[in-house]
Amino acid sequence: MATRAQLAQGRSRQRRDELLAATIELFAEGGSRAVTHRAVARRAGLPPATTTYYFASIEELLREALSAHMQQWTTDLENLTRFDPGDLGVGLDDGTSLASEVFGQRTPEVARLQLAIFLAATQDPALRDTATEALRSFEALATRVLGRLGVPAPEALAAAVIALIAGTAVRRQCDQYTEQQEAELLTTAIRGLVAAHLLGDERVTRALQGG
Repeated sequence: MATRAQLAQGRSRQRRDELLAATIELFAEGGSRAVTHRAVARRAGLPPATTTYYFASIEELLREALSAHMQQWTTDLENLTRFDPGDLGVGLDDGTSLASEVFGQRTPEVARLQLAIFLAATQDPALRDTATEALRSFEALATRVLGRLGVPAPEALAAAVIALIAGTAVRRQCDQYTEQQEAELLTTAIRGLVAAHLLGDERVTRALQGG
């Protein structure tokens, strides 16, 4: 049976988590300006003074919320590196189906939040290492998926693939293309990168020169 102290510690941890979750929600809706002590406490359903009890300042609250979210994102990405596209029978020729499935799970709204949090983290020296680690995990995921699809030396393409994915995430905010079109465009771009990678620099250069 849990002791009174353990129960109190559990309630305290739960309240902190509720405050951090409320902070992320408000940040997603209105940026850092939307994050105030009163607004966070109200969103979490807690007394107004709760935030100042746990956090010395709004800056500390926001920094911890962003850091916790980035760390969870990193954990999620590391778990995804165990994903084997071969289990779904997906190859480079039908990558659009894989992209469509990912888009279905990560809506434009989710992508917007992740972009905002990542950019905010890169601007805070205390969070920059966390942002960098998340990016490394993302590149590790790209390397693993490309390798599972049969691409040799996939690590050489990981950064470029992530750049394409990030650009797609930005463009999805504008509704310029349908989600299906975005999946097709992203797949075509990645296939082009892979093709150039397989051909090698010399053959690509000759092709570009018309040779």
